Amino acid sequence: MGKVKKATRKFNQKHLKGELERRQKNKKAQQLHKRREQRSKRAGGGGGGGGEDSDAEQFTGIDEVDDLAEFAGSSIKGVDEDPARFMQSDSEAGSDGDSSDSENIASLLKGDDGSGDDDDDDDVAFASADGGGSESEGGSGSDGGSGSDGEDEEETFKRELEAMKEKDPAFFKFMKENDPEALKILEEQGSEDEDEDEDEDEDAGAGSDAEMGDDAEPDSDAEAGSDAEADSGTEVTAEMLGAWEREITGGNSIRALKGLLLALYAAAHMESENDGGRGSSPYRIRGMGIFNKTISTAIRVVPKALEHHAPVANGKVARTSKKWRVVQALIKSYLASLLELLRQMSDPAMIQYLIKECDRAAPYFGAFARPTRDLIKELLRQFGSGAADDGVRVMALLTLQRVVAAAPQAGVVDAALKGMYLTYVRNSNVKTLVSLKAIQLMRNCGVELYGVDAKASYQHAFVYVRQLAIHLRNSMQLRSKESFRAIYNWQFINSLWFWVEVLATYCGDRAEDKPELCDTLESLVYPVTQVILGVARLVPTAKYFPLRIHCLEMLLRLSAATGVYIPILPMAIEVLESPEFLSRRPTKSTLKPPVLDAQLKAPKEYEHTRVYLETVLEAVFGLLADTIASQSVRIAFPEWVVPAALQLRRWRKRVGKSWTRFSKQLQGLLDKIDQTARLVQQHRAKVDFSPSNLAAANQFMSTTSPDSTPIGVYAASLRKVREQQRAILIEAEAEGARPAAASASASASASASA
Repeated sequence: MGKVKKATRKFNQKHLKGELERRQKNKKAQQLHKRREQRSKRAGGGGGGGGEDSDAEQFTGIDEVDDLAEFAGSSIKGVDEDPARFMQSDSEAGSDGDSSDSENIASLLKGDDGSGDDDDDDDVAFASADGGGSESEGGSGSDGGSGSDGEDEEETFKRELEAMKEKDPAFFKFMKENDPEALKILEEQGSEDEDEDEDEDEDAGAGSDAEMGDDAEPDSDAEAGSDAEADSGTEVTAEMLGAWEREITGGNSIRALKGLLLALYAAAHMESENDGGRGSSPYRIRGMGIFNKTISTAIRVVPKALEHHAPVANGKVARTSKKWRVVQALIKSYLASLLELLRQMSDPAMIQYLIKECDRAAPYFGAFARPTRDLIKELLRQFGSGAADDGVRVMALLTLQRVVAAAPQAGVVDAALKGMYLTYVRNSNVKTLVSLKAIQLMRNCGVELYGVDAKASYQHAFVYVRQLAIHLRNSMQLRSKESFRAIYNWQFINSLWFWVEVLATYCGDRAEDKPELCDTLESLVYPVTQVILGVARLVPTAKYFPLRIHCLEMLLRLSAATGVYIPILPMAIEVLESPEFLSRRPTKSTLKPPVLDAQLKAPKEYEHTRVYLETVLEAVFGLLADTIASQSVRIAFPEWVVPAALQLRRWRKRVGKSWTRFSKQLQGLLDKIDQTARLVQQHRAKVDFSPSNLAAANQFMSTTSPDSTPIGVYAASLRKVREQQRAILIEAEAEGARPAAASASASASASASA
């Protein structure tokens, strides 16, 4: 390579950056101008085409952009706190401290660009951790500045130094010799980590005599040993455990309680001590028999002893008692041992047992900030674990509720709510119906937790719903393949499902039980509805009919529960009036019917096939029946249903011969609509109030259930058939997974023996 000219070097130093920015602006302006020309051509009827690529550029929901922009730039009403505190790092808020927690939930959701295949769009990862302050406050990930840019740059530099030390030790050595100042950050970070580890040892109750409390009775067993015995540790025996238990149950001996807790700590850290880890306990555990007996004895005896020395009143520990200074170190040691055991266990039954013990000890956890934070992190880890069963998740939820109620610290509720939502989002990628069932359970558990505090729930809901609106607004404006993938993925859809369930539960199903929570959250119904409408209409092509069906189900759930009218029928009828049904002949296929519940878009082999379109029609007819049935006891039902009935009759007349089975099903739906309209008219003929009396009109047929009307009975029968089909598919998937796992293990054992 030749020598660079002096003029080139000057240009690179002074003008290159500005020239690149100018060219980038010109390129964006040209692209914007090109898109505007395409839109004007389509508006003038010159678009033509009609293929899938041309359909992908169409967008019928542009009217929602202004509403989304207004909501995205708004702030929490009636709240004095800074919403940016919800975007703190997990180390401050009490969530996971893993590397995944440094992700930014307000950054654009990114897809798998490596494959280049559209079929992988469903597997797009959702950036689901806490961050997000810049985009939430500024409306855009790049425009909204953050006050922690310097800290972010420093953390990035530290990570780069650590990576350089591992990948390129020669260059690291060169840096150390020639620029030692740059490496001081890394050394300071290492010393800070060591200090934190020392703090953890002190707070966890490692078990030394000084840590157990100066006011406690002296431990004669520990003092009598020689230095050699202290190094090797006294071996715990069954006789020692029995003696401690008798002294504790008989006389509430603090000395015996201290010895038992030291043995429990040694059992909890047995693996780390065998590996050369911390050996701060004067006792050693030898054999699984003593290990199990130590744990069972401690869990059976210690809670009763703690209740005697530090009684619990109204779910909280009385910290003003005389013995509190003596026993608080013992309590910390017990809590630290429980958490350590919970981290190590993998058996679901044992995990449930330990979580139940943590639930019993919730008042004691609530007395200390750090153990409470550690317990919340561990419960959330167990809640989101892929190996966790339903019992573990439910028990983790119940314990979280107890901890939130018992802890007086201000940030506990925020840490629990935030951690629960982010854990749900990280684990909400649907693969099969079985995984969908597990995600629904996690969603129900999260909804339960969001009912503990009205003010905190509204603050978190507002921040995260606004972030979803920001993502959608950016996708509407950018209109690129990557921006569409940021919305059309399971994490985004399940996030919407989460907030729909929160609103439907506390503003509908249980509104009377928690009126304060209903009044607080009710203002979020409109923005959530707008986001769902925008998502459904972002790419209105036949490939994404499954996603639109999911959006219709969300709107139906929200409308039926809250009583807020949402125009669902026009969006459902848009699917029927698609060119796939009206003008294009479907291709025949021998494929099995797709499972739309576990899909967001049609697989490539299913596109334009008859089996795929028939499955879509079944789902749409079920949604039509459910939507009409939800309004069947309204006083205006006969007039409200007329436009939809006319459109359905027109569709049946136009394409009914091509879809004979669905034409008959649609005729049955129309007959039930007519019967329900006549029923409402009969009740309406008996009323004695005018249309201006809205209160009486809202109480019209209030004693009649929508499921008891003709259209309601018809919709319930369709719903029952769908539920039975889903149960059969879930059972088939579960049975298919078991033989596959058995065959895999058999082949592995055969290869090992060979």
